[in-house]
Amino acid sequence: MKLIKYTLNANGTIPEYVTDGGYFAVANSGTSPQDYNLVGVSTDVATEESFADEVALLAYLQENNFEFKNPITEEIIPSETVVSDMWSKLGDN
Repeated sequence: MKLIKYTLNANGTIPEYVTDGGYFAVANSGTSPQDYNLVGVSTDVATEESFADEVALLAYLQENNFEFKNPITEEIIPSETVVSDMWSKLGDN
């Protein structure tokens, strides 16, 4: 398993090798439904760009100015916590 950056298939479906995805959407220059880059857990057959480690994923979130808040308390959640939680998904699949 690995974390990858991917887009939807041309027909709008999730690639078959993505086992848990749809995270951290970032607009790209594609046309709908391939107009967003997404992050997800994939099987090893995926050929898309993968994140080498937690530092690489954190850099991606920071360069795209993601901010995470608790939906109930509105408290800011540190990006490092979000990255750690996301990276732990590699062990769950």
